[in-house]
Amino acid sequence: MGERWFDDAELARMSVPTMDLVIAAIDEGRLDEARALAERMKSEWVMLHDLFVDMTAGLVTYVQQREGDDGVARAWEECFERGWRPHVEKIARLDRRRVVELLAATWRAHSTSGAGRFPGRFSISEDDEKFTFSMHPCGSGQRLVLRGGYEGDRAFGRTEEAHDWSYGRAGFPLYCTHCTFMNELLPLRWIGYALYPSHPPGDSNRIRASGTGTRIRPPSRRSTATVTRRSTDGR
Repeated sequence: MGERWFDDAELARMSVPTMDLVIAAIDEGRLDEARALAERMKSEWVMLHDLFVDMTAGLVTYVQQREGDDGVARAWEECFERGWRPHVEKIARLDRRRVVELLAATWRAHSTSGAGRFPGRFSISEDDEKFTFSMHPCGSGQRLVLRGGYEGDRAFGRTEEAHDWSYGRAGFPLYCTHCTFMNELLPLRWIGYALYPSHPPGDSNRIRASGTGTRIRPPSRRSTATVTRRSTDGR
């Protein structure tokens, strides 16, 4: 066996979750190390997160090339029936305040700690009826557009026609169409109301889409999702 690159202790440390290392460093008073580990942790998830976004966009583009827009709709429905529906049904039973807290946690993870190119960010506002989560930009779909995912020889697909699941737009980025299925159309079927009614970003800068529809908002790089204070059954 040749010269080792790492000893056993170094190899073992590589497999320890970074947050566990942070906590241990804090407990032992090594605050500079804890800070450095926390900064490192911000970027650990970005590459894997963006890889899964690219893979999903590539897969749904493949479906469209062979089965058209209708095939995309069928694929999303099958996908979310298997993986998302149990979560929707659990969310529907939760206290609405708790839903707000959990959605914020989801978006913090989705924004990958504000790391990477065109870092994901969001803000939350509250009025008498709802909480509005504004993405500027969204941690996956908008960043995919801004990262050039719909440009060049390897561009991901866009809708061929306007659909209710593409916010009334033709030429809408295919990856982003999952939002309407996840947040509105399928929850309407499963629990009787839209889980997180959403609006896409408007036509501006590099967020390009053609067509018109009742949901199109003034030009903006933000997209939004809302959580009402009460579900339609009064909870």
